[in-house]
Amino acid sequence: MSISIDIGTSEVKLVELNTVNDDAVVSKVHSKSTWSDLNSFDPEKLEKSNWVACINDICIDTKTNTKKIKSLTTAISGKNLSVKEITTLEMNEDELYQSLEFEAKKHIPLDGTEAVMDYSIIGKNNNEIDKIDVLLVATTKNIIKQFDSIVRDSGFKNSIFDAEPIAMANCLTHNYGIQEDGIDVILDIGTSTSTLVVFGKSQTFFTREIETSGFTIIKDIMKKYDTDYSDAKDILERDGVKSLDSNSIGSDSNAFSLESAEKTIFSNLVDEIRKSLRYYVKSNNGNSNFKRLFISGGFAEINGLKDLIADELRIETEILNPFNKIVSDVKIENPSKFTVAVGLALRGMM
Repeated sequence: MSISIDIGTSEVKLVELNTVNDDAVVSKVHSKSTWSDLNSFDPEKLEKSNWVACINDICIDTKTNTKKIKSLTTAISGKNLSVKEITTLEMNEDELYQSLEFEAKKHIPLDGTEAVMDYSIIGKNNNEIDKIDVLLVATTKNIIKQFDSIVRDSGFKNSIFDAEPIAMANCLTHNYGIQEDGIDVILDIGTSTSTLVVFGKSQTFFTREIETSGFTIIKDIMKKYDTDYSDAKDILERDGVKSLDSNSIGSDSNAFSLESAEKTIFSNLVDEIRKSLRYYVKSNNGNSNFKRLFISGGFAEINGLKDLIADELRIETEILNPFNKIVSDVKIENPSKFTVAVGLALRGMM
């Protein structure tokens, strides 16, 4: 048995997996909002007590006895850590650790506490002799302490911390396999941030945070329609990417046609993806063999977004189903929001 909790901004998600005949099987899946009144929702005002209360409610709903759970797998979000593939000289273990520790300090938030890091040696570098490629994950003791405090105050004794981008990649690989000669892209659209993950077999692992998120999209709709958060969320669910078109309700329908080409937060999101992929190509020996783009997260199913990305970037695009190769008898609403939680639970089964 493996149990995971994804501590999100607007929702906390729990997934429990078991193994039956070598297949991963869902035994529990549940989510709960961190905020009772949507119209007063503000990610900046979330406190530890919101997450602890939410996790406690989930455990009650799912009849999960925290005292009987030997180990819980959870994740640190992309904005709180650095995940970077680097190339370095081959050296002994002690020298490598010291070298990576120095490298880690360049990329983590400065909060006055020591760096905490983990790494995995990918293998020999294909272009430079006597060098190896290493995937380095780093954060700070303070950030680990913050997340650990939420988990322990919720009643769990021991926890394993993973990185959200790696959990996403593991979830995709388990459910869809890995491209032998191409590159996969994941766009995870959460409430407070979006995460782009780019990777492939024998390809550089790259991740980047994008500021455009579910919250910023809804805020734009609130401004355009002069309405509250809850109503704006309903408009987004109903109209999708068209909710911010210049010729949608609330705008002058007789406006000159050029106005319809006005930039929206959705076109800005596509531009950010395009810039990131161009950067990846330049830093990856010109390899632009992007095979598939998967959209995941709580806002993955925005109407029209999948087609917009596919048309603009010319990449096969689909919604990531984290239960694609996992046995489940439960009908799961908006399954893509469980991508990180499933990736974490799969880690716990290794």
